[in-house]
Amino acid sequence: MLRITLLLFLIFFSNYSFGEYKGLKKISKNNSFMDAKGIPYSSDLITDKENTILLIWNHGSEPDTKMDKCKKKPKYGYIWEGAVTPVILELHNKKINNLVIKIFRLCSGVKGMSGKEQDKIYNLIKKGKEIDKYSELKQHKRQNIIFNAVEKFIDEGFNNIIIGGYSAGGWASLNLISRYPDKFKGAIAFNPAFAGPKQEWNKELPNWGFFREEEINELQKTNTLNALVFLHNNDEFETPATLSFLNNFNDINLIDYTELKATECNWADVDKKMPMKAGHAIPQSNCFVEYEKRNKFIFNYLENIFD
Repeated sequence: MLRITLLLFLIFFSNYSFGEYKGLKKISKNNSFMDAKGIPYSSDLITDKENTILLIWNHGSEPDTKMDKCKKKPKYGYIWEGAVTPVILELHNKKINNLVIKIFRLCSGVKGMSGKEQDKIYNLIKKGKEIDKYSELKQHKRQNIIFNAVEKFIDEGFNNIIIGGYSAGGWASLNLISRYPDKFKGAIAFNPAFAGPKQEWNKELPNWGFFREEEINELQKTNTLNALVFLHNNDEFETPATLSFLNNFNDINLIDYTELKATECNWADVDKKMPMKAGHAIPQSNCFVEYEKRNKFIFNYLENIFD
């Protein structure tokens, strides 16, 4: 039987000295506030921090062996360049109870575990042997980086912080608010995932199934999760069924938007229909913007928090 020892993992996960993360200094230069068109602007333009709702947005991720693209001026809605999803950009400068929403796009996609170490853990699991140590995954590093940025924002006077993200950024947001509920007023997650396609973590790559289970165990250390989570049944990474454990949390709002068909949506950055299997990418589309305008899930969630 596989015995898991988490000592070294916890040592890594509790460490908040991130300056040594290779590539972080370079990618952090692209962090910026974003306007409704996804164009970066200076924080100097935000003069009333006390009456600002700061929505910190976190992009998706490439595999651990790669750096995530997070361009300074990404194409509108182009999530593969770290762009903020269009539906979130729509919130720019919206007001709730005299509080103004501002969006900060945080680039945190440093490399994670090496392919060699991933293979080593894969072989240990296949042999049923003990896993007594492993280095940080990209997801763990990203959570550390995001937490550090949040602490700085709090020191600067931002007290109304919402954390949010797409895919791996959404997963990181849920994990962080579960561990530090006092730091955030709420969380928004679109299609949260981080362990790769479910075909891989569920069958082909048991090492990623193991990492995913560890993350779920971390989330389940609390029974309350003040979050708005969007899920789609045609998502190759996570579905309402694979994320059914989220139903056990208090204060969580789960939105199954499977009614939106990828083939009926256009990419936000090009006038072209999405393929049938693009359920994971629907938040990038303009039809997702229209879906939110009809239902107001996000705005109502924020209104309930700040009204």
